[in-house]
Amino acid sequence: GYGGVDTHLAHLINNWPKRDDLFTVISNPNNDGLKFLKQKITSNSANIITLDGVFKNQDPKSLKLIKVLNSFIVQFRFIIKFKRLLKELSPDVLLSNNGGYPGGITNWWASIIAKKQKSTKNNTFLLVHHAPIKKVVTPVAMLSDLLVRVIVYLDIPVITVSQASKRLLESFTSLQNLNVIYNGLELINKINNPYDIRRAWGIKKNKKIVGIIGPIVPHKGHTTILKVFRQSDYLKQKAQFVIVGTGNKLLLDDLKRKVQEYGLDSIVTFTGFLSEESSQIINSFDLLVMPTIDFGGFGYSMVEAMSIEVPVVASNVGAIPEVIVDGKSGLLVDPQDISGWKNALENLIENDTLCREIGAAGRERIEKNFTAEKMSKNYYNIMIKQ
Repeated sequence: GYGGVDTHLAHLINNWPKRDDLFTVISNPNNDGLKFLKQKITSNSANIITLDGVFKNQDPKSLKLIKVLNSFIVQFRFIIKFKRLLKELSPDVLLSNNGGYPGGITNWWASIIAKKQKSTKNNTFLLVHHAPIKKVVTPVAMLSDLLVRVIVYLDIPVITVSQASKRLLESFTSLQNLNVIYNGLELINKINNPYDIRRAWGIKKNKKIVGIIGPIVPHKGHTTILKVFRQSDYLKQKAQFVIVGTGNKLLLDDLKRKVQEYGLDSIVTFTGFLSEESSQIINSFDLLVMPTIDFGGFGYSMVEAMSIEVPVVASNVGAIPEVIVDGKSGLLVDPQDISGWKNALENLIENDTLCREIGAAGRERIEKNFTAEKMSKNYYNIMIKQ
């Protein structure tokens, strides 16, 4: 699927310091992220190869044993095909890019296979974006743990994207001494063709738009903001909560039921997936919320908002406090503190000066610490200039 890993990869390639280096992206087919990558990668030095015939969609009604067997068949197919492809391409460097833990089992295999290849023996790297928040005991996690022990034994360098991910990965897995390279964003000075969410969805001019954008999944915390609006007569009068994105159908149906139960039918707008660039959409928010329940990673939507001076209120969890300085470049609230969220949103909505100050400080924070150019230089220094 499409997510932060694809955004990160596009920024990494587009801002790579050595312009004549060549990139080959190897991916599973039928991946929503591939369409994004093809649109977003502006460098002419990148091509994409899909591993056809390896990954098969499983029937969700299949017996558990059948699913396990199919999973092992996929691993077997991948090992054979990836090993052959790597030998054919003979790259100088291999970066296995895993979104989370345990993430994709094939990503662990990729780094092990590359470590054994002659061309990449001393230049194989593993990137793990997000950490587990607790010890996970499932067949997939158990296999991941086994492969991680092999990776540690082979002394494959590991990179992650925050100090929070580093701490948790080192606590819950065998991985140790991880390198931290913060994700970065390509800065935009002017939004071309901004999306007018107010006009498109008939939102009144006297309402401030509180927006959230991204996959609709439980840990994103959409329900938290519904509870906040339920408790605040001020927000009901002054604001509109706009939910951009799609995802878990059961959760989406539950959110819509809660909207009716809380009497928020005219206060909450579900847009579904919007095809515009996220920055074009976020630009139409008066403020962005990121009420992550458990662990927040880098959060590209949060950083995009900060980079275009849209103030952010986010959960004080995971890596989020590494990006936002509370009270200066954004506001941080404990995930379950409904009154804290209520106060933060009400204060921003009634205080335009505070919004402008936080928005400007957010932009400055990103310019100094979280640019794609800085991120790519750090990867270049670790992977090429060892």
